[in-house]
Amino acid sequence: MENILITLAKTNTINFLLMAAILYWIIKKMNISSSLKKGVDNVIDTIKNSEQEKKNSQNLVDCAAATMSKLPEQINEIEKFNEQKTEAFKKQLEETSNKTIENIKQNVEKVVAIEEKKISNHITSETVADSIEASKNNIIQMLKDKPNLKYKFIDKSLEELDRIQL
Repeated sequence: MENILITLAKTNTINFLLMAAILYWIIKKMNISSSLKKGVDNVIDTIKNSEQEKKNSQNLVDCAAATMSKLPEQINEIEKFNEQKTEAFKKQLEETSNKTIENIKQNVEKVVAIEEKKISNHITSETVADSIEASKNNIIQMLKDKPNLKYKFIDKSLEELDRIQL
């Protein structure tokens, strides 16, 4: 048995067993297994969270792709809507402009007609005044040239006054 112990001492088997026993005792004392288990659990949780985030990101990418695929159609709809609104606005603007132009024409025609009447009345009144003045001057001249016409004129005027009073 002594030979076995000497052989064991020379082969470092005892040293290895002692070292394993001390290492086992240190691991138990420091509770490394639970720390390792917590680290592994953290890594597993992190992997699960990463997979969930990957799924969420993929869902967002899919939604964005779906939205992007609909975008040309939506752009076309917006363009059609804008064209319709533009045409309606253009038509309304033309109608309004035409009505405004027609109103302006009518107002100009009215103003021209009023001004024509004013000018006609002014010319008529000037003509009447000139005619009265000319008639007056003619009557005065005739009365100067023929004094006996005065009596005839007075007689006719009296007859007219008598006839008006009836």
